[in-house]
Amino acid sequence: FLEGLTDLGVDYIFSNLGTDHVSLIEELARWEQEGRAHPQMVLCPHENVAVHMAAGFAAITGRGQAVVVHVDAGTANASMGLHNMFRTRLPVLLMAGKTPFTLRGELPGSRDNYVHFVQDPFDIASLVRPYVKWEYSLPSGVVAKEVVRRAHSVMQSDPPGPVYLTLPREVLAESCADDQALPYSAERYGAVALGGIDTARAQAIADQLMQAQHPMVVTSYLGRKPEAVAALEDLALLCGVQVYEFSPVYLNMSRTHPCFMGFDPGQGLPHADLGLLLDVDVPWLPKFTQPKPETRWTHIDVDPIKKDFPMWGFATDLRVQADCAAVLRQVADLVRARADAAYHQKVAERIAAWGDQRNARRSGMAKAAAQAGQPGAIAAPYFFAQLSHALRPDDVVVNEAIR
Repeated sequence: FLEGLTDLGVDYIFSNLGTDHVSLIEELARWEQEGRAHPQMVLCPHENVAVHMAAGFAAITGRGQAVVVHVDAGTANASMGLHNMFRTRLPVLLMAGKTPFTLRGELPGSRDNYVHFVQDPFDIASLVRPYVKWEYSLPSGVVAKEVVRRAHSVMQSDPPGPVYLTLPREVLAESCADDQALPYSAERYGAVALGGIDTARAQAIADQLMQAQHPMVVTSYLGRKPEAVAALEDLALLCGVQVYEFSPVYLNMSRTHPCFMGFDPGQGLPHADLGLLLDVDVPWLPKFTQPKPETRWTHIDVDPIKKDFPMWGFATDLRVQADCAAVLRQVADLVRARADAAYHQKVAERIAAWGDQRNARRSGMAKAAAQAGQPGAIAAPYFFAQLSHALRPDDVVVNEAIR
C-alpha cells in the first residue's frame, strides 16, 4: 500500500489517525528506520483541515495527494472539504479506515474497541458519494498497489476530482509476499487528459469569431491551467473579445488586460452576437439575466454536460468537451492565418471603443475603495483595496471569512 503511494509520486499524507491505522504507523516507522523514501505524514487536528491542505496543494500543483481519516466519523468530518474539491475539480485520494468485520479475533486486526461497534454504518461511502468520482473498499493487500493506482488514475483524469477508498483493518494487518503485488507503470496506467478538437470545429469557431461584431466570453475556472490564461488573453486581443468572469474560482485573465470587462456578464449580454462559455459552471443567473435569443453560443469545457448537476439549463449551439488552452490556441492559429490588415484594424478600433466602459468600471471601483465606512462598520471595498496595496505578488492569503 505505501509502496503504491510512493510509486505514484504522492508527497504527503494529510492525516487524522484512529484505531484502524496502527499497521500504517508501524510500517512508516520501519521505513523511516531503514531510510526508505515515503510520503510525508502530516498530522492534522481536524479532517476539514486535512482535506483543505490537500486542496491547496492540488490547486497550486495540479497533483492530488492522500488524506487518511478515521472510519465514518472522519469521513463525515471530511465531507464538506470533499464537496469543495469536487465542485472546484481538484484531485484528492481520501482514505478512511473501515471498522473491522471480524468480531472475536478470527483475524489479526479484529474488533477490540467499543468504537468498532458504534462507528460501523451500513454504507460508509454514502457519506461522500455525491462528491467523489470513484469509490472502493480495499479487499486484500494482494491488490493494494493496483487499487491505489486505479484511484490515482481516476482522480487525475479530466475532469479531476476526489476519490474515496476504505481500508478494513484486517486488510491493513494482512501479510502477503512481495512478488504478489502488481507493478505500477505510469506510461501504461496513467491519467487521461483532454486535448484539442478536430480542425473542422476549430475552423467553425474561428470563422464565427472573425464574423462577429460583439463577441464575448464568460469563464470561471479556465485559470486552473496557467497556459489557458495566456491563450485566452492572446485570442481576446487578436479577435477583440470582451471577457467576463462570473463567480471565478481562479484568476482567468489579467485585470489590466484591455479585454477584461469585469464580473457582470449581464453588461455584455444585450449586445453580444457571439458568446463563448469557457470552463464555467454557471455563466449567469437565468432568473435575473437572459441572453438575446439570436446570440450564438459555443461551450468549451472540461465538463460541458455538467454530469454531476441534476439540473443545468444554459442553451448553446456547440458543446465541446476539450482542454480550453489547446482549443483557444488552435483557433488563434487559424485566425492569424486568415486575418488581414483590415481585420486587425477593425479589432483595434473595437477594443479602443471600450475605453469609456473600462474607465467607468475602474472609476466606480476607485470611488467605492475611497469610502472607508463608519466606525464599527468598515466598508468591504475600502478594506480590500487597502489589503491589495499591502500584498506582494508572492504573498498567500488564507481566507476563513464568512458574510
